[in-house]
Amino acid sequence: MRESSLMMLHYAAAVVLLVTGSIHLMKNNIPGMEIHGPLYLVNMLIFVSALMYHAMNGVRVILIELMPKRSRAISYIILVLGIIIYLYIANLVIALVR
Repeated sequence: MRESSLMMLHYAAAVVLLVTGSIHLMKNNIPGMEIHGPLYLVNMLIFVSALMYHAMNGVRVILIELMPKRSRAISYIILVLGIIIYLYIANLVIALVR
């Protein structure tokens, strides 16, 4: 994928984080706002997905700036590490929300 496409996804993930994070904060801090079941689970999984992409892409960009000759290896390592971390966190979210 081209770098410009990855950065557009990075910016889109930031917007998704704002929306889903706001829903999460409102659900937990506004009395009487009840969101339960699959709708809240989907919101949290989208939140975790956007958070993981945004964080891992940020780390990837920083590492590529530091070591530009290793960009392909860095990208693959971050991808594999991101998938492993995402699966662990998604499993945790599913267990906690249910």
